[in-house]
Amino acid sequence: MSPAQADIRLAKDNYDFAALMAKGDHHYARGELRAAGSFYGMAVSVAQSGRPADGREAARAAQAMQDIQQQFVRHLVTSLAEAGHPQQDWHPRFANSLAMMVGAAQRAPESRSFPAMPSVYYYPGLPHVEFADTHQFDWREAVEERTEDIAEEARKLLAGSGTFKPYVEAEADRPQGDMHGMLGNEDWSSLDLIEKGEPVAEHIAHAPVAYQTITREVPVCTIPNRAPTLLLSLLKAGKKIPPHHGMLNPRYICHLPLIVPGNGALRLGSQKREWRKGELIAFDDTIEHEAWNNSGEDRLVLLFDVWRPELEPIEHAQIAALFAAVDSAG
Repeated sequence: MSPAQADIRLAKDNYDFAALMAKGDHHYARGELRAAGSFYGMAVSVAQSGRPADGREAARAAQAMQDIQQQFVRHLVTSLAEAGHPQQDWHPRFANSLAMMVGAAQRAPESRSFPAMPSVYYYPGLPHVEFADTHQFDWREAVEERTEDIAEEARKLLAGSGTFKPYVEAEADRPQGDMHGMLGNEDWSSLDLIEKGEPVAEHIAHAPVAYQTITREVPVCTIPNRAPTLLLSLLKAGKKIPPHHGMLNPRYICHLPLIVPGNGALRLGSQKREWRKGELIAFDDTIEHEAWNNSGEDRLVLLFDVWRPELEPIEHAQIAALFAAVDSAG
């Protein structure tokens, strides 16, 4: 089966076992180990779920995943050393995070109802925080005092200066799950000023105050191909974002509410917060959260991410170097 044929079949059924195997084989032959592992992993999950699958092929996928993991670990250690972070210099929390990432260590069990459950990367040793106390941030006032200027830029972008797109979009080199029903759904949409760590010049031109305020005043999280994130997040009238978990817990997600029609809120773990214009909210989005806008008008916030304040600069550097190594693995 060709990759194009597999894509057609997966567009009809995300859990098509043969198509997932074909995509895994395609990426593996090209040396694209992360993509291959994603498709093989989904194929194994399909087989374990009882959906139609070939048992021998599922065993082959599982073996391929083990081989990929061994190659991946060697690559990470070598790449980190080449980036100036040999193993003996790893921060203890970072070393533990990497051991868990590659399956050499297990996360300690938690009894709390809403633990941090990042979908991509768990960083251990951080205190459990749902909503952070934003008064600890010495940059908070510098951001909040620009609310009206940023809101005016946002209103112009909503009026047609920029194009909002669904917040959750498909990735061509990764298998797609149901994404909580939000894949391609314009009920929750965004306009990026910084996308996957890269400035979007045509949008920044219409929102220079937002861009300069965040990039100059805030200790933004910087991870290659992932952060910083800076975007306008739109939740349409009468719509909701289902419960879900974010990707990385070494950061907080921040909301600066710009257009707040009321009758809406963000529920994170056991707590709930209503948006109030100009009042910063910061939270660990790897804790289960959901949002709703029960008003008759759209809600808009400026969303960005910052490093958790407990982290040391060497941890910032090692986390960034790790993800640069992950991306270079193919």
